[in-house]
Amino acid sequence: MTRVLIIGGGIIGVASAYFLADAGFQVLLLEHGSSLGGLSTAASLQALRAQFNDPVNIACMKESIAFYEQFAERLDLPGYDIGLRQQGYLFVTTEQSEVSKLERRVAYQHAQGLADVEFLDQLDLRNRFPYLAREALAATFRQRDGWLSAHEALLGFRQAARRLGAEFRLQAPVLGFLRSGDRVTGVATPAGNLEGDVVVIATGPFAAVTAQLAGVELPVFPVRRHRLVIGEHALIPSWAPMTIDHDTGAHWRPEGPGAALAWAEPEASTPPSFDVSPDPHFPYRVLEGVFRLGPFWADVASTLPRSQVFLHAGQYAETPDHNPLVGPVPGVPGLWVNGGYGGHGVMMTPAGARMLASLLTGERQSDDNPFAPDRPSLSTGGHEQMVI
Repeated sequence: MTRVLIIGGGIIGVASAYFLADAGFQVLLLEHGSSLGGLSTAASLQALRAQFNDPVNIACMKESIAFYEQFAERLDLPGYDIGLRQQGYLFVTTEQSEVSKLERRVAYQHAQGLADVEFLDQLDLRNRFPYLAREALAATFRQRDGWLSAHEALLGFRQAARRLGAEFRLQAPVLGFLRSGDRVTGVATPAGNLEGDVVVIATGPFAAVTAQLAGVELPVFPVRRHRLVIGEHALIPSWAPMTIDHDTGAHWRPEGPGAALAWAEPEASTPPSFDVSPDPHFPYRVLEGVFRLGPFWADVASTLPRSQVFLHAGQYAETPDHNPLVGPVPGVPGLWVNGGYGGHGVMMTPAGARMLASLLTGERQSDDNPFAPDRPSLSTGGHEQMVI
């Protein structure tokens, strides 16, 4: 039986363990920290959407959302709850010049099989989402988009993977790679060497650092991102969808009786870190940002006690074309990667992990892999992509 070692215990690594074990591989996952999902997974906004600009991402997100919708059944975990809330994604513009662009995007998404995306005009918005500012002119909306508990999803993948024989080791940092000629044959850890037929790098923002231990340069660079969580507040509409300012990128969604707010602001790449320090000024910026489309946020901010404000920071694992790396690392037999999701890891996890398994089994051929680590778009910068 082929033995696969997975480095990294975030949701992508744990889901990879499940799909690989389900495909008949012997799997051992190694996590540097004392718990699974303690890095990017824990800091994520835990959202999922299929409203993308290109066919590959649309197809992958549709697959992943369908998997999450049937999570308990797919993993044979009766009654298991991942907290899936399909309250939708709403992209709103106040710019007249953007209205026709949103219409064209919806038409394109319909042509790609995403038939349930709606274009909403100003009257639709006022009737359906009265919390929006009167300046809101149009939006796109898809009800089946939403969010979930990434922690519960990760634990579900782990439970199902363990049942299939996968092993998980915590506090097991990888110090280097074992080699036989050019081929990677395992890893070195403080507890000793571990042999494997295949080693998969799934270390999120640390992917490039991990690959350097094998003398490989992976085009993955970490970028800091923030998440502001607000506790219970009566003015926050708990029924609202993820609401995104299409013109600026500021966005928020309900989080229980409160909300989670974020903004993919431009930031330079930073070294990967297990402890990302947040910018203390971010709460002021993001509240001002979401106020543009949601005037009620001014009243929330003015009545918000400090005890109900929780600021977190993590890192996106970005690539030059904003798409992940899934597949064999060029020039190093036995070394594979599943990472570089750029903030879309939770939402694309099922499709990406299943793709990894199907490539390793040969069910999917390498020339049918849009996320191949040696694809040309990594050099050219690829296509335009929504990075929220």
